[in-house]
Amino acid sequence: MSAYQAVAIMPTADGGSRLLDLPLALCRKTQAGLWEGISGATGWGITQGTGEGYGEWHNSAMAGLSIVLRGSWAIEAGDGARRVLRPGDMLVMLDTVGRGHRSYPLEQPCAVIGIAFDAPTEARLRQEAAAIS
Repeated sequence: MSAYQAVAIMPTADGGSRLLDLPLALCRKTQAGLWEGISGATGWGITQGTGEGYGEWHNSAMAGLSIVLRGSWAIEAGDGARRVLRPGDMLVMLDTVGRGHRSYPLEQPCAVIGIAFDAPTEARLRQEAAAIS
């Protein structure tokens, strides 16, 4: 199965964070009409950010996936690395502990869909990200 490239924000042992490229496996529909490669989620929602308070250091409230729908924003890891996220870009949020990251709206309005991972999906993605680190 092929993969789609996402950006992941990971906690570091010193309480900071770092960015890395993380391939996400694509799901596919089989000839029997069933889906393979589906990852579990516990919830989802769409948010439209105004940019207020985003410049402060914060971590992710839960492990999940953010997909930019409209606008753009930058994310800065604790090690100083920055990435710009535009419509269609995906961010895997795994920095649920420590200092976290900062984010800055660049083009507004910025709308993002957020999907919270279930525990097995979070554990699998943490393991895959750790293998890349």
